[in-house]
Amino acid sequence: MMENNLGYIRSLIMQEIDGQLTEQESVFLLQQVNENPEIAEIRNHLWEKVGSEEVNQYLLDHTTEAQTVTLLSKIEPAKQPRKKVVYLVTGLAAAAAAAIVLFITNIGVFTNNKSNYTETAKAFSEKSSAKTVQLTLSSGTVYNINKDTSVNAGGANWKVSGKTLTLNAAESNIEQYATLTVPAGKDYSLVLPDGSRIQVNAASTVKFPLKFSGPSRDVYVTGECYIKAATDASKPLTIHVPGSVVQVLGTEFNVNAYDSLAKIALVNGKVKVKSSNDSIILAPGFMGAVSEKGINVNKFDEYETLSWRTGQFIFRNAKFEDVCKVIPRLFGVQIVLDNKQASDKRFSGVLDRYQPLDLQLKGLKATGAIDYSTSADSTIHIRFN
Repeated sequence: MMENNLGYIRSLIMQEIDGQLTEQESVFLLQQVNENPEIAEIRNHLWEKVGSEEVNQYLLDHTTEAQTVTLLSKIEPAKQPRKKVVYLVTGLAAAAAAAIVLFITNIGVFTNNKSNYTETAKAFSEKSSAKTVQLTLSSGTVYNINKDTSVNAGGANWKVSGKTLTLNAAESNIEQYATLTVPAGKDYSLVLPDGSRIQVNAASTVKFPLKFSGPSRDVYVTGECYIKAATDASKPLTIHVPGSVVQVLGTEFNVNAYDSLAKIALVNGKVKVKSSNDSIILAPGFMGAVSEKGINVNKFDEYETLSWRTGQFIFRNAKFEDVCKVIPRLFGVQIVLDNKQASDKRFSGVLDRYQPLDLQLKGLKATGAIDYSTSADSTIHIRFN
């Protein structure tokens, strides 16, 4: 389970120190502390180092860069025999607190990899000029969804409340489709007429009928979504992604189709994944990665794969060019790697969509690994030292 991951526990402790825990999270954390001596030790250590009055006063009195450099030298892990864990705390005591958790190997934030990649990583090929979430009907009518409202469109009643669009089935039997478009830097939820719930990640689209009137419930996805499917044996739910089809029987799963390699991660239930030349049935806890060669099945880490649902993106020994694909989706900016050394670098850490990107880049800059600048067209240029 994701809650049992030590990385998640550490993030809860950091939120506890900053006073941001919900009552439910607080109860869960205290339970873990009481049952697990290692978690209790980590919690006590972080409170001693990060939560001290001395540190908080320092955070109030010094700039972000000065804070980060000093805290790097103050914080050491309680128990990590193989990895050095460093918490880059930037403005913890300020109103807009940011805690960036970096899992750093013994030789630093970035490690060399023998493979060669292109010099420049121009991220976010899924370009969209839209700045707000949009609903587009097959008639061509476009609605900007930026506030709570109710509307009748396409013969269907739509309700927008708290970043969730709920659709009641259209009265007409004429087949009509709608497309929900979520731009970079946003996320949104959709409730279909059958009760299926879809959490839509940034830079993603979901196309669906206004009424499930045929023998199956067909939904088309680009980008990334987390789906809780309503059970209806008479009308199976079918998710279409580039290069593959997912047949669903009442379940929860994640679909990532940002790249040409679609990845379907099953949390609960059962799904059948089809490609042009292969077909498999996934069991919970396994991910099917679809390619031209077939479908490769492996176990997946829920904390890493599903962290986007809470605004965090976990990277473990990832190519930095892959990180540069995520940053534009989270923050709506372009990233360029300016020197060849970037092609040999790997990254492990956390990006938080709810914290300013500049603050997180300053945390990396303070380690001495990178430098960065922003050009006149708002493109961020990164250079590795």
